Amino acid sequence: MNQDNELPQMLLNDEQLEQLDELLEVFYSEEEDADLFVTLGYLTAQALQPAEFDVANWLKQLISKPVEGAKGEQLTELLTLAATAARQGFYQGGGVELPFDLEMATEDDENELADWCAGFMQAVFEKEEAWFAANEHAIAELLIPIMALSGLFADEEEFIEIEEDPQLMEQLAKQLPDLLLDIYCQINAPEEKPKTKPLVGKLKKNRRR
Repeated sequence: MNQDNELPQMLLNDEQLEQLDELLEVFYSEEEDADLFVTLGYLTAQALQPAEFDVANWLKQLISKPVEGAKGEQLTELLTLAATAARQGFYQGGGVELPFDLEMATEDDENELADWCAGFMQAVFEKEEAWFAANEHAIAELLIPIMALSGLFADEEEFIEIEEDPQLMEQLAKQLPDLLLDIYCQINAPEEKPKTKPLVGKLKKNRRR
C-alpha cells in the first residue's frame, strides 16, 4: 500500500478547482460557510477515514443554505471526485498534493494554509469518536501540528508559544505531507508505527470544546 515512489495525488485539476471555487461562491451566504481551502482541507480529512462518503452531510456542514439544482449537482460531483482522489492517493502511499505553498512565503499563503487546516479540523470535530477510536493518543499527537497551523487554538496556552514562532510554524507546514500519510496509516493500519514524529509531540491533546 505504501510505495515510496508514488507521487502525491492531485485532488482536482486547475479547471476543476476554479469551478469548485465558483460554485462555493454561488452558494455562499453566511460567514461560516466554507471557502475553497476550507473545503479542500475538509475533504482531505474525510478521505483519511475508511467510512463511506456522505456527500449530502458534507454539504450541510460546509454550506448553510440548501444546495440544489444543476449547480448543486455539479458541486456534489466535484466534492466526490476530490475526496475519491484523496483516498486513492493515501491508499497508494503517495498522499495528496496540497493546494498551497508550504514555505508560507506570504500572508496569503499563511491564510490559505490556516483555512485548509481549519477545514481539516472541522471534519475531525464532527466525528471525534471515529477519529480517536483506533489509538486516541497517537492520533492526538499527530493532529497537533494541524491544530497549531489552523489558528483555531490561538488563545490556548499550549499553542501560543508555537504560533509565535514563525520558524516552527514553517517546519510544521513542511511536515504536513508525511504527517497525513502517518495519520492514514494509524487509522487504517494502527499496527504500523508513524514515521513522522510531531515536532511538538510533547504537548498533550487539546481539542476544541
